[in-house]
Amino acid sequence: MKRVIILLFILFTIAISFMWPIEIKFKGLVQPWFYYAEQNSSENDVYGFTLRRVRFKPYGSFSKSINWTLQFGWDKQIARLLDAYIDFQIFKNLQFRIGQFTVPGSISSSLTSSGKLDQIERPEITLKWGQNSGLSSYRAVGVQIHGKLIQNKIYYAFMVANPRTYGIFTPSLRETEYVNENDGNALWGRIQATLFDGLACGAFYGTGRENSNEIKRSSYGAHLFFIKNGINLKMEYISGHVIESEQKKIYKGLYFLLGYRINKFEPIIRYDFYVPNQGDMDDYGVKKHKNYTLGINYFHNRNIKFQANYVIRNESMAEGFAEKIKNNIFYINFQFSF
Repeated sequence: MKRVIILLFILFTIAISFMWPIEIKFKGLVQPWFYYAEQNSSENDVYGFTLRRVRFKPYGSFSKSINWTLQFGWDKQIARLLDAYIDFQIFKNLQFRIGQFTVPGSISSSLTSSGKLDQIERPEITLKWGQNSGLSSYRAVGVQIHGKLIQNKIYYAFMVANPRTYGIFTPSLRETEYVNENDGNALWGRIQATLFDGLACGAFYGTGRENSNEIKRSSYGAHLFFIKNGINLKMEYISGHVIESEQKKIYKGLYFLLGYRINKFEPIIRYDFYVPNQGDMDDYGVKKHKNYTLGINYFHNRNIKFQANYVIRNESMAEGFAEKIKNNIFYINFQFSF
């Protein structure tokens, strides 16, 4: 049913663009994959093809100071509405945004779109940060102010949001009680400074409470990027905690990435680690995840990109569990965008 609704909405958007006197544009991407994954069990390794991501993004403006964006996604065979927001240009250095969009958190999630990923998947700490923050696709519903200062060298963003993207609050005068599955709020903020051409650093902080304060989440991080003359160097550290039923889970992680663009090719390597619970094991008996990703990108043109990655996964196991999990992964991603 969700797929039918999204398809009808896309068709409606296209149809209305020809009838309504507003600016409207479209862009999107498709990412077919081939993967080969080792398994620890006695069964054979798994391999095959999948359609990892599909994006369709209509956007445009109502006037010089009001812009709008919609984005629909098909991720892992699930259709969903990713973005639906409006931007109001209040002053030169101040914009107001309302709707559903990416929170100003981890730089590798919020400012790096799925079509511009350095490697096929985001680092482990970024994936886990999104889950621990209660976010769906790193997004939430709320309002945000953002802009650039000092000759566009400083970017800032502050957001007040629903604690979960899929939280529901539907008050009705016909009901004796309001329906509110995820009451609460979340605050997000990020600042980034361009120190000189190619070099940028920044930090973020987020905190929130939900379900009548039964669940509390906080996280923070810092990043350093240098992108210039073919050099692609990125580093980000993230830490946070989740308190639920009086139990506190503290996690942290880091990734370091280095690539160098040579004409249409970019050899690229990444190291990342993730500690799930301050040294205690996760549900699989892992105390620390460490990944080494070797990759190469080929940019055929601005619309076609090939990526190949081999991920060496090393886990530090708790006592009583297997010393090593056999789960290295080889990916090939073909992306075409429009």
